[in-house]
Amino acid sequence: MNTARPAHIAAPAWLGVLLIITGLLGLLGAFSLSVERIELLLHPNEALGCDLNPFLSCSGAIESNQGEVFGFPNPFLGLMAFPAPIIMGALTLGRVAMPRWVWTVFSIGVLGGMVLVLWLAQQSIFVLGFVCPWCFLVWLAMYAMAFPLWVWALGAGGLPAPAGLRSSAARFSSWGWVLSLALAVILVVTIMLVLPGIPRYLFAF
Repeated sequence: MNTARPAHIAAPAWLGVLLIITGLLGLLGAFSLSVERIELLLHPNEALGCDLNPFLSCSGAIESNQGEVFGFPNPFLGLMAFPAPIIMGALTLGRVAMPRWVWTVFSIGVLGGMVLVLWLAQQSIFVLGFVCPWCFLVWLAMYAMAFPLWVWALGAGGLPAPAGLRSSAARFSSWGWVLSLALAVILVVTIMLVLPGIPRYLFAF
């Protein structure tokens, strides 16, 4: 059995579709937050359209220190980052076999994005005490993107891993969504428990 990692990898069509959809959703959230940020600068005394109640607020997130992790508004980072999965998804649907290192770098980049959104979710829920609706969309987009990508990349050789782990990941390459769903459920349950002022129907599946 050949256990060497391939030099070029063609991803399955389902992954291409997933990357495009989640990239577009993340880009929508980042763009909407960027627009709201500009609106807040132009009209500082007016409520934003996504300020639904004290527990669901965009302006609070935008004006917080956590809203500018790298010294500029976080949504601008999303505007720069989310085109990447859209491009990768389009190349995948075009059946382009990309070099292994491209998938490795992309997967690591998604890991960085996941670490950031997990930290932002923790800060929003437990420190700030509210949830930004557009931020919530970005969080879910990252959850949906990350785990299916990583499980597939491990199995296909896009990420370095022992042969046994690669073989196991290859068998379950299309089931990464289960981990994404589990994390999304944990997020929703945590919000409902920690922020009881949020109406339950907003998170009814």
